[in-house]
Amino acid sequence: MITMIYKWWASLGIQIKLTLLIQVSLMLVLLFAQRWVMSTFETKIIESAKVRAVEAADGVINGMNMLMVTGQIGDPDVRTLFIEKMSKSDGIKELRIFRAEQVKKQFGIGLPSEQAKDEIDQAVLDTGKPYFERRSGESHTLRAVIPFVTSHNFRGTDCLDCHQVEVGSVNGAASIVLDLTAETDIIASVNRWLWFGQFVLQVILFFVIDFMLRSFTRPVQKIQEVMTSMQLDGDLSRRADIRGTDEIGRMANAFNALADSLQKSVNEVKKGQDQLKLSAQVFINSAEAIVITDIENNIMQVNRAFSEITGYSSEEVVGKNPRVLKSGEQGPEFYRDMWKTLLEEGSWQGEVMDRRKSGEIYPKWLSIAVVRDEQGDVSNYIALFSDITERKASFDRVQHLAHYDALTNLPNRALLDDHIDMTIAGAKRNNTNLALLFLDLDRFKGVNDTMGHHMGDMLLRGVATRLRQCVRESDTVARLGGDEFVVLLSNVNDEKDAALVAQKIIDLISEPFMLDDYQANIGVSIGISLYPQHGADKFSLLKCADAAMYYAKDGGRNNFRFFPLT
Repeated sequence: MITMIYKWWASLGIQIKLTLLIQVSLMLVLLFAQRWVMSTFETKIIESAKVRAVEAADGVINGMNMLMVTGQIGDPDVRTLFIEKMSKSDGIKELRIFRAEQVKKQFGIGLPSEQAKDEIDQAVLDTGKPYFERRSGESHTLRAVIPFVTSHNFRGTDCLDCHQVEVGSVNGAASIVLDLTAETDIIASVNRWLWFGQFVLQVILFFVIDFMLRSFTRPVQKIQEVMTSMQLDGDLSRRADIRGTDEIGRMANAFNALADSLQKSVNEVKKGQDQLKLSAQVFINSAEAIVITDIENNIMQVNRAFSEITGYSSEEVVGKNPRVLKSGEQGPEFYRDMWKTLLEEGSWQGEVMDRRKSGEIYPKWLSIAVVRDEQGDVSNYIALFSDITERKASFDRVQHLAHYDALTNLPNRALLDDHIDMTIAGAKRNNTNLALLFLDLDRFKGVNDTMGHHMGDMLLRGVATRLRQCVRESDTVARLGGDEFVVLLSNVNDEKDAALVAQKIIDLISEPFMLDDYQANIGVSIGISLYPQHGADKFSLLKCADAAMYYAKDGGRNNFRFFPLT
């Protein structure tokens, strides 16, 4: 399918290609612009409807306050009549008010219509936050549930004069369904006009673009016709009769000048021979190994660098297949993919593990190119490669320094973040828990100040060694910097597992450290956060564990505390 599309595209003229590209690009831009405009317009309408719903809820609560002031609120018929009249307001399709538990306890459960009907009603009563929903399947309505929150000054009324509740608690809520039919009709009308306008604009642009492109492509087509005629009959006297000072005119002049200078190219043959000699010297003295093979991939020629890198002389490999260098590190699939890419694209490059004559396996960077003859058939393959052993070693050292603490050889903050993300992902997938322990050494500053930074560094390395002894291989011990460490425990059952590890760490760190001829005694304060109880991401877990660690320090040091702080 892709090949057919490619052939179809290749068969098109440049004018049609440019017309299609410009027209399709403009159409996509206009489509995205239309979608953005409609989305913004619809969003503003919905936001306006939300404001209407809040204002309607304000009207309801003001009316209820008036009923309360006049003493009529206790009459169910009055309340029902009031809600019925409010329901007939313009744009309101449905209106209900319902009571919270604290109002039921004080004034009774009220009418059946004054009860929370679904989970959304109950959620608003529990959270005190308004809820808005554009109902699926009923896009012309908006449901809003607005809570009534107790206040000393709720629109001029002190709620606590009548309600025996706490300030800020929820007394009840209003469920309002607004009719958005008029608004959705406006949206649909605007959308239709935008589609019509876009169609008209596309038609106009098509003719404008076609006219402009013809003025550019027609001269180019004339040049192409002259070149084709020259190719067919070999008559170099033909010229492109195009006048102008623009780019196309200059291109025609350049083409005519090229025809005049063809004969002069004979003199370049001699220069080409000299260039061949120079190329031969480059081949011999190149720092990269060069291998030339025939169509059967048998080695025809190698240079000096090849022998220096592989240990094989030219006589030992000429006539043989380069597979004599294979190390066996890459399987057959690797080489099948390599040859597939090489034959389809004409070149391939990548890292390969090969074997020297001595048997040593080494990495090399290999580039292979296909050489084709005038008929387009493969005639040779040329391979260039270099030994990248030192480069890889340097890269590995840099990568290690980027992810591990230079002093303790523990993972640093960057690698810890990756481990936390992966452990959280595994916990989500397997529905398991994890614990994060934030450690801060007690009395470390005294050791550093009295014994010196060298002893402090020895102590930190000793702490790192003991921390590794306290955890499993699947767990992570990292150093954040200074005297702060983090332990990440995967697959814990409950708080007890984390507490056991924390106590084990405290006991082991509390044992004396021998620093040369000196003894150092320190402790450790540990804060613990659990996933998913205390956070669903690394930032929350670290923040909670850090807060718990400071609480442990305030509690006397050399102990541990869980978050939340109790």
